[in-house]
Amino acid sequence: MVSTFGFVYIYSIMKAQYFAQTDVGRERKKNEDAFLLQEVWDGTHLLAVVADGVGGYRGGDVASNLACKCIGEHVNGSPVSLDKAEILHAAVVYANNSIITQQKNPWLSQMKTVLTAVLIDVEGGEMNVCHAGDTRLYMLKDNVLSKITSDHSYVGPMEESGELTEEQAMKHPKRNIITRCLGDSQLQMSTEEYLQTHTLQLKPCTLLLCSDGLYDMVHSTRTKAILSAQETVEERTSQLVQAALDAGGKDNITVCVIDIAQ
Repeated sequence: MVSTFGFVYIYSIMKAQYFAQTDVGRERKKNEDAFLLQEVWDGTHLLAVVADGVGGYRGGDVASNLACKCIGEHVNGSPVSLDKAEILHAAVVYANNSIITQQKNPWLSQMKTVLTAVLIDVEGGEMNVCHAGDTRLYMLKDNVLSKITSDHSYVGPMEESGELTEEQAMKHPKRNIITRCLGDSQLQMSTEEYLQTHTLQLKPCTLLLCSDGLYDMVHSTRTKAILSAQETVEERTSQLVQAALDAGGKDNITVCVIDIAQ
């Protein structure tokens, strides 16, 4: 379930409804975003990935799609009995090293991608996260929108520390400079500090995975209002993409919305 051409996919399993959409935007000729959204292990878990090929390098679309493909293959090929945090972390390491291998092709020698991946135990109410770069994971719970991942970018730490406001970060000339991504160097399972990981207990909430094509265009107050609306996951996803397009659509836009119920 990977798309770089604006296709959309909708599914629902017990206790979760989810939808994802990607759009090339109004200014780019190629969509270097990709997403993966699928049930795994007989529908007991949900795997979601949003990846964004690093701009300025050839093959960004190849890197983002390859990362989604590798993560899906690794998770689906792993026994459900293993530790889920380790499975997801190993899947992202595998994706990174697969990108490194493909860089032997001179045309793809500098391809890289950022990504956010989540593996959700829908019945058990637990979510594992693995992240590198400036794609984001948000959680809307009890009318509060929280950013779960940190931005591995030049501007990200300044925004998160309060040195920059959200509005200033959205307009900062260096907002697209990335400090971590997949494809920089070979990773080992022991390289834990490079990839940001979380294990969270889930209660009823809404999760949002997105690329910077959304949050660079749409303020978090508007994002929260759309996510909070009494609409389907499909409608809210499409509204977020449209909001980014209406604001200028300067980059590729990818949005994945997941509702977790009791």
